[in-house]
Amino acid sequence: MLIDWAGCDLIMPDPAPYRYELVAEGDIADFPDLGLSVPDGLTLRQFAVRDATSNADLASLHVVDLGEGIGPVLLDWQTAPGADALALPGRGMELDRLAEAVIEHVPDDAVMLAWWDTSRQLSVLSGVAVHYDQNLPRPLILPPAWHDKRDSIESLERVFWRMPEPEASDFARFVDALAAPAEEGLAMLAGIVDERSAFIAVQLADAYKLALARPQAIGIGYRDFSRTGEIHDDIRQVKDWLARQGFGIYAVEQMGIARNRVYYVADEETANSLLMNILPFGEFEPLDLEGLKLVANYGSYWVYEVVPPIPE
Repeated sequence: MLIDWAGCDLIMPDPAPYRYELVAEGDIADFPDLGLSVPDGLTLRQFAVRDATSNADLASLHVVDLGEGIGPVLLDWQTAPGADALALPGRGMELDRLAEAVIEHVPDDAVMLAWWDTSRQLSVLSGVAVHYDQNLPRPLILPPAWHDKRDSIESLERVFWRMPEPEASDFARFVDALAAPAEEGLAMLAGIVDERSAFIAVQLADAYKLALARPQAIGIGYRDFSRTGEIHDDIRQVKDWLARQGFGIYAVEQMGIARNRVYYVADEETANSLLMNILPFGEFEPLDLEGLKLVANYGSYWVYEVVPPIPE
């Protein structure tokens, strides 16, 4: 039976233009196509995001339910064909490889820093200690027709994802560190971990999340390109478009077998931010960073160890 999570329709003061509907639930064996090594004993649920007016499918997502009072952990989000993107898609295979590496290589006494959704995923998949363990507001990606529905959408999101009050997390410090100039941002990261053994995991999509979260400080956009099957043609069409737009700093992410996503930097201030220095944008030189040591790369994920400053 299709039901709405937590009776959202009963408590929303102004109906949002979409709803979450439960499609299936079970353990990881019931979702063999998910492509993630979820530990046994956890309850997984698959939801459809459906247009409130037409009932058309907009997206499909899988979550882990950790119990009453705890926000569900988003494992995967896939936009339906032809629908507007409401969230950035999941990267299941890359995330699974990252989680396996965390299990094998991250010490038990270490803490993982990452965007809060990645943090919660790694906590569930690997058991690693994370600094951000609650669902927080996502930067909303809204079609123009829904801009006047922002309040009702934010209300729906808070209820469905069981978000805490804003003051319950210091996640803004992490966002500010990523947006700050590299040297300043590294000092801010050191202050967050407070001398604990720590690692930071970042993903290419974090660049766009950062731009949505700090639009006054960070200018990053993206454009998708269909893949032709010929790598030289794909490179040429991307570079020709970037040249016409005047963008010289960019990074490319493969989105399945059909398309490439190109993230481009709009201004020099953005290019100098910490996040741009630890993701493969421009003249990427991760081994030259003071305060961070590159330890792994899994597709679009990059992992660094936070290196304590040497006492003078």
